[in-house]
Amino acid sequence: MSTPVPTPSRVRRSRVSPAHTEPVARGFLGFLGGPVGYFAAVGRQRWWTPLRTLIFTALIFLSFGYLSKANCLGAAVAEDGTVSLDWSGNRQYTSACYNDIAPLFDGRGLSQGGFPYAWSWTEGDLTRYMEYPVLAGLFQGAMAWVSRLTYPLVDVLPLPVAPAAWYFAVTALVMSALWVLTIRLVVDLAGNRVWDVVLVAASPLVIVHAFTNWDIPSIAATAAALSAVRHGRPGWAGVLIGIGTAVKLWPLFILGAYLILAVRSSRWRPFLLMLATTVATWLAVNLPVMLAYPAAWGEFLRLNRERSWEWTTIYAMLARGTGWSGFDGDGVPVILNAVTFALFAVLCLAIFVLGVRVTRRPRVAELVFLILVAFLVVNKVWSPQYSLWLLVPAVLALPRWRLLLTWMLLDAAVWPLLMWYMLGAENKGIPHELLDAALLTRLLLLTVMVVLVIRQMLGREADPVADAHHGRDPLALSAADDGRMRA
Repeated sequence: MSTPVPTPSRVRRSRVSPAHTEPVARGFLGFLGGPVGYFAAVGRQRWWTPLRTLIFTALIFLSFGYLSKANCLGAAVAEDGTVSLDWSGNRQYTSACYNDIAPLFDGRGLSQGGFPYAWSWTEGDLTRYMEYPVLAGLFQGAMAWVSRLTYPLVDVLPLPVAPAAWYFAVTALVMSALWVLTIRLVVDLAGNRVWDVVLVAASPLVIVHAFTNWDIPSIAATAAALSAVRHGRPGWAGVLIGIGTAVKLWPLFILGAYLILAVRSSRWRPFLLMLATTVATWLAVNLPVMLAYPAAWGEFLRLNRERSWEWTTIYAMLARGTGWSGFDGDGVPVILNAVTFALFAVLCLAIFVLGVRVTRRPRVAELVFLILVAFLVVNKVWSPQYSLWLLVPAVLALPRWRLLLTWMLLDAAVWPLLMWYMLGAENKGIPHELLDAALLTRLLLLTVMVVLVIRQMLGREADPVADAHHGRDPLALSAADDGRMRA
């Protein structure tokens, strides 16, 4: 029997184009030349593959992110020839170029060498240490070592370059590489909806926050953990979650999503393996510092226990509007801590009940997104760059381009508004009402996104990701179930 000639429909990949459902994507593709034709050779481009296109897009937006911080990297030369950062005229606020990376080069002793957790300084009667989790501190120390080693090559340039600015450049270069790795991993996680990753690579949040703090390593570890689960390696996923948690706390929340799925399927081995390797990895990273520098290791916990609300939280809005501070005794926000913990616990319980009881098996990205939003909304600290954490889960859970872009643009706008507010009224800063209006709008948009995700889980809204994967969850733990979204 002769082999049938493959028709274009058979040759065509199962890749889904968002131009079929998303007006924003349709308009963009129309600008480029129109939708994909019936006889298009999808998947046969030799160079400009989706992955390379997305990486190129990510590099462009990373360069924008670097430029957004550039005005804070200027140098000032003292009379003795010392070169330092020039933040005169409140330029960190007027240019919205503030970042934690450059000033902490000197502020955390990284310019002096040595082990990051061995350095301390005093503030009044208090001895302070590096306040970041262990791997975040070690990452900063490694970047500082590279920048100190290579700074003599930069110091010969005719234009003065502050050591802290060079440290920022080295850190930004390495984090850019990690972000490109993240894009590669998210392409794998997106499956047949690969072009949704444009929303990650070209997000306005990357411009304002890629280099505000050290959040990208934790995002890369989280994406790698989800990819390991997708490929049936729960043990390695746990290792990566442990690494991510040793950089920032939030990757630990991934375990909550897989706990719900384990309860639903009554198949515990993959989840327990993931949990065990998470704990073992976290302990392996933390124990040496915990034992050698216990006070420095505990600085992260002490600071988070004793600090008050951050500027963009619901508690900050409440305090600015009513004067309520949430403090109780010796300046420690006991009431605030109790309220935030209780609210997050209640929301996590609600997500657990919802995830276990819905008829259709919830997707991992949906659960992770709900848990992260719950944490950020009720937590007493929502540093603006934390919104980067939501990028990947939001795109994988709810790939609605117009809604996500609206949220990203508004969330990115919070940053210059916050900088403008922090100038203070004496420097013509904006009143708090304008900042609060932007924050309330962000909260409203996130609420809409949460409602839509819940409706997807309840089967009352179409799920484009499940539809693109024939009813399967691309992030399902293949070792625990067949991935089909059924009870």
